[in-house]
Amino acid sequence: MRDKTVLKLIIAALFISGSFLSQPAMVHAEEFSADIVTDMPTGSVNGKIYFKNNQLNRSDMMGMINIVKYPEVYQLFTGTKKFHVSNVTELEADDPMAGVTDFDAWAKENNLSKTGTESIEGFACDIYEGTIDIDKDTGETAPMKIWLSRKLQYPLKTETMIPEPVGRVVSLVKNIKTGKQPDHLFEIPDGYTRAGSMEQAMGMPDMSQFSEGQMPSAEQMGEMMKQVQDMMKNMQQE
Repeated sequence: MRDKTVLKLIIAALFISGSFLSQPAMVHAEEFSADIVTDMPTGSVNGKIYFKNNQLNRSDMMGMINIVKYPEVYQLFTGTKKFHVSNVTELEADDPMAGVTDFDAWAKENNLSKTGTESIEGFACDIYEGTIDIDKDTGETAPMKIWLSRKLQYPLKTETMIPEPVGRVVSLVKNIKTGKQPDHLFEIPDGYTRAGSMEQAMGMPDMSQFSEGQMPSAEQMGEMMKQVQDMMKNMQQE
């Protein structure tokens, strides 16, 4: 059971580092693009963000392209040239921010408190801190700190302490450029095919085939963990 939990925690870390899939309440925010740098115990990863509005945005990181057309999320994997389509509610099990449409309500529900303010990249940010649930099945939680820009309606920095073996994950948005974002960035590029599950899109074994009473063998789990490690190494080289 622990090995299966570890696999879910690794996947959770990948999505949390990409920040919110949907943004705070429906208010005007500037379109922008930016770099995002994520530091994990295994090393640093660079990515990109393209934000058009609350309902339409994109993040590219660690070999993944997340295109949000609320309420649908298209998750593309450059290594396999496959993508998976989810509803934001389906992703909440692995990403506690997936269904956020009102940040203040979400922060209150998760007992996050405002602890200060700070400027990042010239944008004033409200700082929130608390502990969030990252796996409802196991009860795993993670301390989290968020720097939210009200002007951009986007978290410009997050710090999350994912349970072992993942560890501390810090994401910072840099080189922010405001301005209109091209429509083609939010379409699926040519050459991608739709996968039947997230694991298939990622090039991993489909965990849905294993029920609570039918766990994979030690050999199967060892192979899965090796694939995860290889996948993360490849993502860091993207």
